[in-house]
Amino acid sequence: MTVLENDRLIERFDPKVMSLLHTLDMKARYLVEGFLDGMHRSPFHGISVEFSEYRDYQPGDDLRHLDWQLYARSNRLCIKKYTQETNVRVYVVIDTSASMKYRGSEAWGSKLEVSKTLAVALTSMMLRQNDAVGLLTHQGQYEAAAFVRPSQKQSQFNTIIQQLQSLSAAGSAQLADLLQNMIRLIHRRSIVLFFSDLQEDSGGITEAFQQLKFLGHECMIFQVLDRDELEFPFSQPAVFRDLENGARRMVDPAAARAKYLKRFESFMAGYRNLFHSLEMPHCVVRTDTDPWEALTLFLKERRRLM
Repeated sequence: MTVLENDRLIERFDPKVMSLLHTLDMKARYLVEGFLDGMHRSPFHGISVEFSEYRDYQPGDDLRHLDWQLYARSNRLCIKKYTQETNVRVYVVIDTSASMKYRGSEAWGSKLEVSKTLAVALTSMMLRQNDAVGLLTHQGQYEAAAFVRPSQKQSQFNTIIQQLQSLSAAGSAQLADLLQNMIRLIHRRSIVLFFSDLQEDSGGITEAFQQLKFLGHECMIFQVLDRDELEFPFSQPAVFRDLENGARRMVDPAAARAKYLKRFESFMAGYRNLFHSLEMPHCVVRTDTDPWEALTLFLKERRRLM
């Protein structure tokens, strides 16, 4: 990628611009268009089709499908024929526990807003691939799981956007329950795009991911975190409140920073080791930077799984 192209990407993915876009649809479209514009060529050419055979050129055929190398060797105008590859079933799964509402001063959205934006962007990309896309999440603290069955119809895009727009982060830890609902509702082997900050006791979570692996599902983990959680940049004593249980504590950042960062690194290492052992791609998405890495991981894994 050239320096000029890289500068265009930085401008295109400017978090300040993202924060000014008001609707989920606008944010997702901005994200997808910027991602595709930054590639040397569209990543979708050739990704959903497979070469089958040649046939003679007929007037009106798309000239892009002519095999010019064959023409140079044999003086024959031939068109490459392709067969459509089998589409896959993809589930977008989003954690809506209260910790996902956090938004630091440098972020372009809360952890839930960033998750929803990425989810809509990836849904758009998958539907372009003729993949069947579904959604699983919690509507609220006391409500049952919201489940949208996978479909490859273009109307599915609006269905998923409407469902995501209604989501809000609330309630105590519910990640383990969400994972159990995945195991119960997703029967056929599928790709799972999982969005969460993973800030919950890992016991039940570990068992659930192990079971998903055993059932043959391909999981991609997008761990969405704020700069404040990763770097603890605070300088003045303040009252910190737990978003999920409401507990409050006065903290002096200067005294607590080293201990916090050590514990946080241990927390992150535990999940890195878990997903490495399960061969599940794990991407940390920061809410203060562009989501290029997350989109690139998806594209890389989607190619691998074809």
